[in-house]
Amino acid sequence: MDPALKWTLAAALSILFASSAAIKLAALSRFAAAVENYRILPRRWSWLTAVVVPVLEASAAIGLLISATREPAAIAAALLIAMFSAAIAINLARGRREIDCGCFGAALRQTLSGWLLARNAILIAAAAAIGGPERVRPLQMLDAITVVFGAATLTALYASMNHLIANAFWIGELERMRG
Repeated sequence: MDPALKWTLAAALSILFASSAAIKLAALSRFAAAVENYRILPRRWSWLTAVVVPVLEASAAIGLLISATREPAAIAAALLIAMFSAAIAINLARGRREIDCGCFGAALRQTLSGWLLARNAILIAAAAAIGGPERVRPLQMLDAITVVFGAATLTALYASMNHLIANAFWIGELERMRG
């Protein structure tokens, strides 16, 4: 993989994980309630999990930006996303769609859906790509510009997709009213 593309994906995932961690830590009790509401872990582990998850997310965010730790951080990011996906899939299989995923706290309430699993699959693929081999070549100034604007674009696309997922119910209601 071209190093500019690897840096772009790493920067975008780093922004995602850093913002997710910050939002969860800012409203830790809400995130703990979301963790508990998944009904997968014993209640007494909800608070511990609510603290550990954003710390792991923040660690992955930092690790993705350091060349020496990028590959292990990408693996950690993929494993975290896979863990979140498993929790979502278990609750979807239980028929529990109306609970908040807890992904971005109160900032963006998202109920569980197959769309979250599709989104997470894309994120896992991006993390896997970061962990793959890199073509060796020196980065130029144009590469730096590409990384900055590429990461900003991917972050904006991710945010747009999250807002569409969060508002899917209301979009469907508007379509039913029109038609």
